[in-house]
Amino acid sequence: MAALAVVLTANAAYPDKIKRIKCPKSVTLTGVVYCGDSPISGVVVSDGELTTTTDEQGIYRLKSKKPCGTVFISTPAGFRAALKDDVRLNYWRTLQYEPGKQERHDFELERVKDSKFSLLLLSDTHFCNNPKIEDLYHFEKMVLPVVKEAVEKSGDVPTYSFILGDITWDRFWYETGFDIERVPSYLKELGYPTPVFGVMGNHDNDPSTIPDDLADFNGSKRYRNVFGPTYYSMNVGSTHIVVLDNIVFKNEVKPDQKQHKGVVGSRNYDLYFTDRQLAWLERDLSYITNKKTPIIVCMHAPLHTYDGEGKVISGLIKGSDKRLVELLKDFASVRIFSGHSHRTSSFVHKQYPNIVEYNITSVGGDLWKTPNATGGLNIGEDGAAAGFRHCLFFGNKCINEWYNVDKIEGRDNLPFRAYDMNTVSRMYSRDERLQHLCRLQSKQIDYSDVSYADYVYVNCWGWESGCSLTITENGKSLPVERVKDSDPLAAKVVFAPAAAKSKKESKKTNRLSVSANMFRAKCATSDATLTITLTMPSGEVFEQTLARPAAFPIE
Repeated sequence: MAALAVVLTANAAYPDKIKRIKCPKSVTLTGVVYCGDSPISGVVVSDGELTTTTDEQGIYRLKSKKPCGTVFISTPAGFRAALKDDVRLNYWRTLQYEPGKQERHDFELERVKDSKFSLLLLSDTHFCNNPKIEDLYHFEKMVLPVVKEAVEKSGDVPTYSFILGDITWDRFWYETGFDIERVPSYLKELGYPTPVFGVMGNHDNDPSTIPDDLADFNGSKRYRNVFGPTYYSMNVGSTHIVVLDNIVFKNEVKPDQKQHKGVVGSRNYDLYFTDRQLAWLERDLSYITNKKTPIIVCMHAPLHTYDGEGKVISGLIKGSDKRLVELLKDFASVRIFSGHSHRTSSFVHKQYPNIVEYNITSVGGDLWKTPNATGGLNIGEDGAAAGFRHCLFFGNKCINEWYNVDKIEGRDNLPFRAYDMNTVSRMYSRDERLQHLCRLQSKQIDYSDVSYADYVYVNCWGWESGCSLTITENGKSLPVERVKDSDPLAAKVVFAPAAAKSKKESKKTNRLSVSANMFRAKCATSDATLTITLTMPSGEVFEQTLARPAAFPIE
């Protein structure tokens, strides 16, 4: 084959030594991966379909048809991609030319000591600059200080943030001008303290996309230009991290859709992994020959979720959940982090106990609506406090912590909330909106019923496998059971207001505030003080003394 030379466009130490890369006509993507004045060999490079590794000169060559519009590296342990001028790391390049034309893209790495590192897993920020909900204000005042607190606690270790999809809110892209392209500069202006990696969410697609066979690819174009490929991987310390895209955008036009500025279709989508992506993942994982290597998977829609009545169901279609699990089953430790549901849960896969999934609620709770209505309480649909997970990794170990982002002066930062059901019962019997909700929705629990007398309920959103919850009354431990019941606070501030003007049951009103992490105990008295203790797998202990009668969280 005839050899061609791709002319250098970068200007850096090592690439100056490799000004021309010889490669055959069939090679359309090439470049070097380097650190300072040295090449880095063995780095995995991909176009989203094919993968290869760099040679001793740090050179990669791909016979690419450029199917995904990007080329990216899987950064090796001990390195990270060079920082852009904002919060992003430069591990990808947007392709410039048509499929048959050659182009060169070099990647610069920086050395980093990452045998110990930490991750902040946030989800569903829904940035939109909507003055009615004040999302940007609440993020700055409620979320950012807690993020900085978690970073400070991490100490002198590399720390990275992953926003698990729905970074923006497509509905407002053309109305308020806050689109996906605005995010990096906004976070930089705030002084966000870590590099940020993106995950593709359904609300991160361009709503002006024409609904045709290319809607998914075209809808994510602006996202790719800002946050890079919609699926990619990296190695940090001894851990391999994979980011996946399970949103297949359709944006079909429907006769009953609401009209919004710049929005062409209904912004609808399916939830599954494409065949191309799963084939790429299989190739990517083939480079991880040590099956004891910890694997982290970040994606938007959960692999498993709870339906409105607390039943565990698949979160994906077309068997995508099973296909993903098959690719991961042989690794000793797999953690999956997802968002989308605006609820909080943790699953251990029944067939493969090595696979654990954490579904993380939105940092904006119920789309940033509750802080203004509750004096600062920021909760999701299941009543869980809005927040994020902070994971500290060292070797094969992980310390997993939950951070609430509804901190109000004087309130403990606990990963659970306790309810004196005698107080809840009185509130339900007097609250007209709650009574209307219970009448309207046949499956909604009416806590005014006498059968709930003298119970204490605990919504424990920090719950995960290995936790223990104890409730004691007058020094005596009470039997604790896990139940599929609704959260009284979510019913009052999320569901009852939404159903207030409804006259009949519908899909909109038939939303339940069932918590996946609700526990209860029957007390012997109506007024004895209780001690509630949650012990985490790490050994950390959270304790609350609940003096009864206890007030409801809000008036």
